[in-house]
Amino acid sequence: MKRSQLGFTLIEIIFVIFIIGMAVSVISIAVGGNAAADMTRKEAEEFMLQASYISEQSVLKGETQGLFVELRPAQDIDAEEQWCYQWRRVRDRQWQDLPELSPHCLPEGLVIEFVVDDELWEFDPELEYQDPVMGFFPSGDGSGKVEVSIYTDQLKGGQTSVTEELELDLAGELHWLSEEKRIEEDKRGR
Repeated sequence: MKRSQLGFTLIEIIFVIFIIGMAVSVISIAVGGNAAADMTRKEAEEFMLQASYISEQSVLKGETQGLFVELRPAQDIDAEEQWCYQWRRVRDRQWQDLPELSPHCLPEGLVIEFVVDDELWEFDPELEYQDPVMGFFPSGDGSGKVEVSIYTDQLKGGQTSVTEELELDLAGELHWLSEEKRIEEDKRGR
């Protein structure tokens, strides 16, 4: 008595997955994309995740936590300056690094800009001690109204500039304004 085969062999499944993967890669190459916009969006998402975490930890641990930003000089002749930020907390009346979050640097060509209480914040490399740009208090409040913009400084090859906008309000709520706008436009487009 001969048994009939039920289902697919592993080789057949792998072959089908390979064909689907090739089709997706060909389509993505043909359609193209905006790498600068994708990178900007990814960095805004990372900033939102870290800031949300810090906001929660500030309340849970009863600590004041702040964001420190610096513009690091180029390491090579071909390299560009790089924006970096780091979250710190107040312990023993001084700012200390958070062990769970290491400093984060944006990729070269991306800029992070802050408007604090309607004034453009500027990094001053001459200062020995920098104040935090924004912060969260144990009460859950924010340090003030802070607008954050992440955008590409220079574009290459027909890419369009996209600015990701975020905002911290006095109540300590962080809003990703450009994402909220995208969601609203998607709802209207349906």
